[in-house]
Amino acid sequence: MSASSSSSHVAGGSPRFIDNNHLELVAVIGTGAYGVVYLAIDSRYGQPVYRAVKCMRRHGLDERQRHFQRREIGLHRLASKHPSIISMDRIFEEGEYAYVVMEYGEEGDLFSMITDKHRYLGDNELIRSIFLQLLDGVAWMHSLGISHRDIKPENIVCSQNGTRVRICDFGLATSEEYSSEFGCGSTFYIAPECLGDWFPDRKTYPTRSGDIWSLGVILVNLVAGRNPWRIASPADESFNSYLSDPNFLRRILPVSRDCLYILNQIFAINPEERISLAELRKLVVEIKTFTMDQEEVIEAHVAARQQQEYATVEPRTLLSVVEDEHAWLEEENSEGHFAYDDEMETPSLQSDTGSPLYPETVSPCQSYIGDFMPPTPDFASEDYLIPSQATPPWDDCLSSDDVFIHSKDDSCPTSKVSIQHTAFVDYSFPPVSAFAQ
Repeated sequence: MSASSSSSHVAGGSPRFIDNNHLELVAVIGTGAYGVVYLAIDSRYGQPVYRAVKCMRRHGLDERQRHFQRREIGLHRLASKHPSIISMDRIFEEGEYAYVVMEYGEEGDLFSMITDKHRYLGDNELIRSIFLQLLDGVAWMHSLGISHRDIKPENIVCSQNGTRVRICDFGLATSEEYSSEFGCGSTFYIAPECLGDWFPDRKTYPTRSGDIWSLGVILVNLVAGRNPWRIASPADESFNSYLSDPNFLRRILPVSRDCLYILNQIFAINPEERISLAELRKLVVEIKTFTMDQEEVIEAHVAARQQQEYATVEPRTLLSVVEDEHAWLEEENSEGHFAYDDEMETPSLQSDTGSPLYPETVSPCQSYIGDFMPPTPDFASEDYLIPSQATPPWDDCLSSDDVFIHSKDDSCPTSKVSIQHTAFVDYSFPPVSAFAQ
């Protein structure tokens, strides 16, 4: 039975056909605080193609929720022309909902590509290519005055057998260069200055440098299939071990000396001392290998050697495992290396909920200063917006004259609609051409 002959509504409550029947909603692929993300078939331009369609409620929202919706859409639209950013095709309203039509990542997210397919382990050139794509996407956003604040594998979609990646989900993005919204981010990827517990006397933090930190954690994911720590907090033993020993990551993970040098430049706890994107790009272009060579592996700490061997034979799971320094056996084996009582010493990759471990004195995403949020960037002049689709209230978010009023006691949403964990290849949908008949 074809999709067109089934019910007039799909799970989530939306009509099956929308946008003058140009869009057929096929299945729910994500849910969030303000709506649902659907897999859809788009025939607006002739040849049917798959799309991701975010469906958001138009009514029943308070002013703060409307502000965050408009901010997310506005910043995503502004950034979406870059090849490393998921493109936004159009925005329109029907009935009680507003719909955002976006490019679809047909091969799932980077999280699945790393953990299920082990696509990047040992492939230095592919790691370089993927990381540079992400770096260039972040540099593009920063050039527009946008900080993403939630860069992680679940918010990166893949195509072309994992060789092309694009950043999505602008739910926590901001146009503020400095923010007082502490706690915005995801546990494994959030920078220390965003937590508020390393620099308690500071009432704001720079937003751009946090994206660079997140890229560093993703580089560890690509190279080793692991996380370096659970969270960059004083309470995390692995992170404290790194701070006390710059060679910590190389003792527990099979990263090359040059890769360790890059990571140490990224993981500077003071954001003012963190490497710039331009400098980072130069180092990544010039590096010969991200992983230990065979000679280094032989000489490496037993944990790093086991980590590399394990990565090649065992599927990765993303468990919430935090490294325990005290689990190490303080004895040397016959080869002169420290032995471990557990082959899973480092924090394994884990699907992140987007709710970091907030310090007790800081509310998540709480604004400490001012009663106003910055206006959404002006992209009304861009020729890729279909004017007829920009209906109220979305025409408001196309103007830089709109100032968002934000209470000091309000907190930004941490549960967001996002395109993530969408096992695209597992839906078993027929080719799009089959629906065109």
